[in-house]
Amino acid sequence: MKKNNLVSIIIPTRNSAETLENTLKSIKNQTYINIEVIIVDGKSSDKTIEIAKKYKSKVFTFVPKVKPGTFDATMKRNYGVVKSKGKYVYYLDSDMELGKNLIKEAVILCEGKYDGVILPEESFGIGIWAKAKNLERRCYWGDDGIEAPRFFKKKIWLTVGGLDEKLASGRDDGDLYYKLLDKGYKVGRTKSIVRHNEGNLTITKLFKKKYIYGKDVLKYVKKRPRVGVYSYFPIRMSYFKNWRLFVSRPFDTFVFVIMKAVESFGGVIGIVHSLIIK
Repeated sequence: MKKNNLVSIIIPTRNSAETLENTLKSIKNQTYINIEVIIVDGKSSDKTIEIAKKYKSKVFTFVPKVKPGTFDATMKRNYGVVKSKGKYVYYLDSDMELGKNLIKEAVILCEGKYDGVILPEESFGIGIWAKAKNLERRCYWGDDGIEAPRFFKKKIWLTVGGLDEKLASGRDDGDLYYKLLDKGYKVGRTKSIVRHNEGNLTITKLFKKKYIYGKDVLKYVKKRPRVGVYSYFPIRMSYFKNWRLFVSRPFDTFVFVIMKAVESFGGVIGIVHSLIIK
């Protein structure tokens, strides 16, 4: 690397104390050292702020003016980028843990020919549903209909306008990916991975999450009809490409099928809700 340029990491939080410390530890242990961490907090009542300050993070309180039950991380991420000072910006969630060379690898890619970088995710957690989610995410490595860049040259982020806040949970990350491609920017992919802590994952949590996402599905499909329908289709080519993985994990595969059915139902209910309540 020619220069040790500043990387700004944006983390939206709201009562995230349970997982935030491991996230911040993984950032502290990076082989790339010139990093600022920006916490955009929605008035947490637990120890989130205390943990953030323990790791010398910059903390901003920001509560987007949205309807109750609306996914507001998109607004917090855009806000965090505005407050950032880095040449590069990277947004992640408070339940993610980074491989120690991840940031260094992403910077090297951006100092080469890339303007944005995809950082592959691997899920882990407690229970059968977490194992099924691990199986699913592993299939998505290399699936451009699901994976999207989260690490960017800041000037590129600003040029394309960041995340579309009207989409919120309706594939705002995928939309940003295509905004880069529409402008002719290049997107790379790290070999290092991000570990996503699903915690004690339950089928109820999965349903509720897809229900919330479902409420914004039609916004994305309307904006990007060519890729929108495919990105939400429950059966993907990446499943067939990874058939050996399913065969090697028969019980997880069985649970995965049930999980996808429940998630699809939750998404449909969310879509219906968006049609009834404007």
